[in-house]
Amino acid sequence: MNPIIRASSFVFILALLALMPLADAEETSSEAALVMSTDSAFIMQGNMLFGIGPSGSTGTFAYEHLLTRNREGGYDGGLADSWECNNDATEWTFNLVEAQWHDGEPFTSEDVEFTYNYITENKLWLASVLSMVDYVDCPDDRTVIFHMKSQSPAFLDDLSHCPGVYIVPKHFWEDISDPTHYEDEEWIGTGPFKFDSMILDQYVKLVANEKYHGKKPEIREVIIKVIPNKDAQVLALKSGEVDVISDVSPAVARSLEGSNGIEVFVAPGTRGYEMGFNLKNYPTDLPEFRKAMAHAVDRDRICDIVFDGYATPTETTFLMPSVAYDFVNPDVPGDDYEYDLEKAGEMLDYAGFADLDGDGWREGSDGEDVVMTIPITGMGGDASRIAEVLREDWKELGIKVELKQVDSSQQQSEYHKSNFFIVGMPYLMHDDVDDLTTFEVDSHFGTPNWYDYDEPDYNALAEELRNTADQNERKEIGYRMQEILAEDVPTVPICSSDVIFAYRADRFAGWEDAAPLTWSVDTKMLLHVRRA
Repeated sequence: MNPIIRASSFVFILALLALMPLADAEETSSEAALVMSTDSAFIMQGNMLFGIGPSGSTGTFAYEHLLTRNREGGYDGGLADSWECNNDATEWTFNLVEAQWHDGEPFTSEDVEFTYNYITENKLWLASVLSMVDYVDCPDDRTVIFHMKSQSPAFLDDLSHCPGVYIVPKHFWEDISDPTHYEDEEWIGTGPFKFDSMILDQYVKLVANEKYHGKKPEIREVIIKVIPNKDAQVLALKSGEVDVISDVSPAVARSLEGSNGIEVFVAPGTRGYEMGFNLKNYPTDLPEFRKAMAHAVDRDRICDIVFDGYATPTETTFLMPSVAYDFVNPDVPGDDYEYDLEKAGEMLDYAGFADLDGDGWREGSDGEDVVMTIPITGMGGDASRIAEVLREDWKELGIKVELKQVDSSQQQSEYHKSNFFIVGMPYLMHDDVDDLTTFEVDSHFGTPNWYDYDEPDYNALAEELRNTADQNERKEIGYRMQEILAEDVPTVPICSSDVIFAYRADRFAGWEDAAPLTWSVDTKMLLHVRRA
């Protein structure tokens, strides 16, 4: 299962101890905490090279990428402070910072080369991220050159997020022979926080890295405390047990406004939601049916009912205009996704889906009622509430909707069995033209994409995109890909939702200084936190 999606459904708490500048702080306090989204077992098990997502885990504060994506469409340095590629993007050179591993050993280019070789030789799932790399060489301790198999203009995206590649220390990992089963109890990284201790299913304690190469944290100690229930998190915030909770519902946010010492802020456009079709199963294998249903998604109503206004309707082909900018084809989709239930009904009639027996439900070519089954991994979440709105609307259209509760481990396999699905992904998966390759055949880590979409012309454009370095040419290829998507309709965009945070303003400040890239507090955000 993709950890990016799995990590979005869980919760834990970071308790901040003695949030004071490193030079001044000697005393500690156990009264503060910070809430993030992850699985309680997830943060305490496994390792950063096998099965850990890009945010919401212990390791993301301890380990670092070469570079990280930012909300302005560019990149910020991590273990590399500068980078460049040759004219055809077949060589990427990274100039490294001077840093130390948490155990005091120096960080060098050999660690970067080792990380690549280790991932590929052990065939870890991250090997797919590095599949375009031919080999890596290190001219000196501060320089790494990635030699690509072909032009790779999107390599920075591959390294930086979704899921990105964390660099690990050669001197430690070269003795680990089975990374798929290795339980990391050391978390030796280069990041701003170091692993200290933990009690399984209760908390993880981190301490500030006083020798961090970048902006040093003002937080001396961090405790990741497990609180799996959202209501319990809110009570912990009110009581002062925790300092910040993320992914707060609009109703809870309103109830907290005006509370003594508590403030609320919003990170806009953090998740992109879509209704994906499976093109292998009847009746969503028929383009006429998909086009009709594309007119049956009331985005405004979903934004109001499901997100209480904390969302923006999205009428594009997968890319989000607020983050993809001019990569979005301005002429697509036009009227292809406009909400019009009457038009949807007329199109279904024309396609042969009509209520022939007068019972209020449309029948298909087999004479059976059309039933759309939506796999749901946890009732009450955004996806299930979106599905509920669709079910209510589609009654009027004569289309039955059934929600199927499935285990998260079976989620992706259910996408291939069902007619359609609702999914919300980080905006980082909708911000670059390269993200359109999601619809290329076998694009999901070498397996069929969720939609079972296989269009030869589209696949050829995806391959051309991967081998084109010029940005203007990439944009034009992306425009053509979006035209095909608008015609074939493997997916219908719904909206981009905001993420709401609530925090103890009477104890800590700086939460709003750096908006998170996903739906929980990340390293950049945490580095801006200071005592109020």
